Amino acid sequence: MRRRCQCPTARCPTNAVADSRNTTTAAKTIRVGGSITVRKVPPGIQVVSAGSPAAAAPQIESGVSTPIPTRFARGTRPFVDALILRGSPNSLSAARSLGRAGLQVVVAGTGTDPAIKYSRFISRFETLDDIDDRTVGSRLLDLNSQHDKPFLLATGDQDALLVAKHQARLCEKFCFVCPSYAVLEGIIDKAKLYPTAKRHGIPHPKFHIVSDANDIDAAIASVGTPCYVKPALAHEWRRFRRGKLERANSPDELRHALLSFIEMRLVAIPMEIIPGGDSEVYSVSTYIDRNGNSVGWRTKRKLRQFPVNAGDGCVQEICDQPAIAELGLRLLAITGHRGPATVEFRRDERDGRFVLMEINARTILGQEMITRSGLDVPLLAYLDAKGLPLPPVTPARPMRWVFLGPDYRAYKELRKNGLLTLGAWLRSLIPCRSFAYFALDDPGPFLARIALWLSRQLQARTRHSPGPNL
Repeated sequence: MRRRCQCPTARCPTNAVADSRNTTTAAKTIRVGGSITVRKVPPGIQVVSAGSPAAAAPQIESGVSTPIPTRFARGTRPFVDALILRGSPNSLSAARSLGRAGLQVVVAGTGTDPAIKYSRFISRFETLDDIDDRTVGSRLLDLNSQHDKPFLLATGDQDALLVAKHQARLCEKFCFVCPSYAVLEGIIDKAKLYPTAKRHGIPHPKFHIVSDANDIDAAIASVGTPCYVKPALAHEWRRFRRGKLERANSPDELRHALLSFIEMRLVAIPMEIIPGGDSEVYSVSTYIDRNGNSVGWRTKRKLRQFPVNAGDGCVQEICDQPAIAELGLRLLAITGHRGPATVEFRRDERDGRFVLMEINARTILGQEMITRSGLDVPLLAYLDAKGLPLPPVTPARPMRWVFLGPDYRAYKELRKNGLLTLGAWLRSLIPCRSFAYFALDDPGPFLARIALWLSRQLQARTRHSPGPNL
């Protein structure tokens, strides 16, 4: 019997069809926790727990069988179980989680990392002209012509905002769990997030919101220098600049930076620099289900990031920091978020406080490490969106993750400044068991990255080599 849709929006014409239509389904067994195995069984999907629940996990039903269709009849377009927006290492991790569970995964985005195309867990790619309002009507709604709604997962800020904004239309063709647009914007937009943290007593850096030139003098007086200048919306900033922020070492530099933001029509947030090394950056990653419960969480910390001091984590590891979990989960409850989320803090070396940096209301770059530690967020999101029982979360397993390319660049910068030796860098990589591209059961993306790197090296040598000696 065809299942009723479990989309968060009540307006759903599929339910009328679901009540009267039967479909023939094949089925898989999805094992959640530890290794994930796939095998064909009589129609039905069974969620199997591998281990006892974590202390923080709520009581969740498990072991209930529900049919999931795997493909259309021969001669029609292949069935899609999941559509992932954006083609990045983050998207690759999500595709592997879902693909290992036997689901057919499609990735759609404006530009896809070419290495990801070699993953055996991705069925096909769809190219989008842009991620904007027109994309919904012109492309996303046309990607699905099935009776059964595929799972939709956004892996970037801009994608998540698009899904939240148009969820009433998208839920007619897809199933997903996300908060309202107002809630999500209040998390992603730092000009709204920091005031929320301030009102509720969450430790935060000194900051000032600069929307126009009239705010500049007050910002210089209240924040001081040196300071960082962050964009309120990071994805809008990346249309103009690379990196995550700018640094201002003097009032003149701060004024110049703020004027450049205004010229780009971006809201700027000058904020104090919290003293502490890159290894003092901690996060809590979790999945908040449709009822507002944290299904499970992991705390982690960065060991290195690139660019150094203000970049993305290139070596990270699972750690035990209950204080981070308490602060992060409390802030997520205040915001009313639903879905994947990671809340980042930096420990202030002056007083030991954990100070809020940002919230990523989506899956993250190091998601593979979270999955390998026993918390498979993309699969939890799929089960929740489909209305299937969520399994208990197993206790965290130790795990270290590395993104080799950026980490090598971080090493060179740290070595240049006398902060890291070659031996210490190599020793720090030995415990790594999780990687941005490499996976034993899916080596294609890593091998493609190696081939791409060798090709670029050859092209660079060709350009700089002297011509033939005639």
